[in-house]
Amino acid sequence: MASTRDWLTLAGCSLVCWYGIAGAQTFYKWTDQQGVVHFSDSPPADIKNVEERSLPAAPAAAAPEQDGGDSKTPGPTGSEGPARIVVTSRHVPRTGPSAVHVSGEVKNVGGAEAHGVSVTVTAVDSTAGTPCLHEDVGVIPSSLRPGETGSFDADLDNPCLSGGTPVDISTSSE
Repeated sequence: MASTRDWLTLAGCSLVCWYGIAGAQTFYKWTDQQGVVHFSDSPPADIKNVEERSLPAAPAAAAPEQDGGDSKTPGPTGSEGPARIVVTSRHVPRTGPSAVHVSGEVKNVGGAEAHGVSVTVTAVDSTAGTPCLHEDVGVIPSSLRPGETGSFDADLDNPCLSGGTPVDISTSSE
């Protein structure tokens, strides 16, 4: 047999789920003689001390403003705020003992246009633990509106890359 605590937990979870699909609705809460709390959308008959409560309406999703150029207007991705560039794919095959071919795509997931978009390729010397490669690679196109993607592609040859040193790729924009 379930304990009162189990029933209260179940009732609370049910209320939370119900709230998720309900708008501004009234519900009723009461405790029976065994101490079990009940919730209902209609008041019980012949029960005293029934509390009537109302759920607040769920907030409506704000529609994007249509003013054309405001950097705070949500873009196609639904994001707001400044531009934010992320790497969506990357390929770094070895092309020689100290060379790699770096390519991939980036996407503006922010709410404003990004200018001067580039990726930075870095590597750390695995034996000394010190940075040994820091190379900026341009993205085409170099300006990305919200939701747009760009690509990068470069051949890098550096003694730092000898021995299979791992390469890291990060993004930047003006």
